[in-house]
Amino acid sequence: IEAWAHRTEALSALPGIKQVFPFENRGADIGVTLHHPHGQIYAYPYVTPRAGVLGAAARKFHDAHEGRETLTGSLLRAEREDGSRMVLEGENFSAYVPFAARWPLEIHLVPHRQVPDLAALNGEEKDELASVYLNLLQRVDALYPTPTPYISAWHQAPLDPVLRPSGYLHLQLTSPRRAADKLKY
Repeated sequence: IEAWAHRTEALSALPGIKQVFPFENRGADIGVTLHHPHGQIYAYPYVTPRAGVLGAAARKFHDAHEGRETLTGSLLRAEREDGSRMVLEGENFSAYVPFAARWPLEIHLVPHRQVPDLAALNGEEKDELASVYLNLLQRVDALYPTPTPYISAWHQAPLDPVLRPSGYLHLQLTSPRRAADKLKY
């Protein structure tokens, strides 16, 4: 967590960087050749198309609510109130299966406080995130008799001054596995 936060801060400070994207993945079923989870962090000189779509939707929602509420914060609040798709809740983070998930296995991990990126988390939040994230990965692995292949993507607010104020850090954990021995293509 500290390494992701440190690298996010350092890369975000470089001239010309518009988006910083850390991710981790595991499993031959998603094309990984290493046998252990491993991650990378990209620093793009542009806002990627997916981040642009998410950022524009978040900005539109934020503007419609006159800056009082964020899209991700609103979704988190609704999921916590309903509770039926909650996977886990901590003091600073919650994880839930999103409504109409796009993947056979998809979980979003969201901080309770709006922060644009990992570098903006405080010490208490980073400590809890380390525990909650490992707990979430253990739960995913407990679903099947073999380790679950996954992509763990940290969506951070783009550095674009128009999109950043409505941005909200969140993790999207996905897997193509839909049963112990079946993948969804």
